[in-house]
Amino acid sequence: MSDFNNPDFAEALRFQNMGLYPQAFDLFFTIESAGLERTFRKCCEMAWSNQLQERQIDRLFYELDQEIKRKNGVAIYNYGLVMEFKRNIPKATELFTLADQLKVPEARNALMRILLLSK
Repeated sequence: MSDFNNPDFAEALRFQNMGLYPQAFDLFFTIESAGLERTFRKCCEMAWSNQLQERQIDRLFYELDQEIKRKNGVAIYNYGLVMEFKRNIPKATELFTLADQLKVPEARNALMRILLLSK
């Protein structure tokens, strides 16, 4: 991940480690929004670590919904992980299925995990 060479990324990690979650989210969001891949991985990690406020989650979900329209498989997979964490299993299943169709290798394992655990 080339973000590790980005001084803003290092600063965002520092904020996160200090518990300054709003500042960390804002920096991660800016970096990931401007990136070529737009996976929103760090923002999603913050969501499933309970480090985000409701308005930040809303902002993140808005962007992730845009990535669904763009057929961005990795972002969709990360969105699915957040939905799984939030126990929205129907939405997580839908997202993992879509990510699997878009050839994200981890999506099939996540889908199988959900299907096995929901029995």
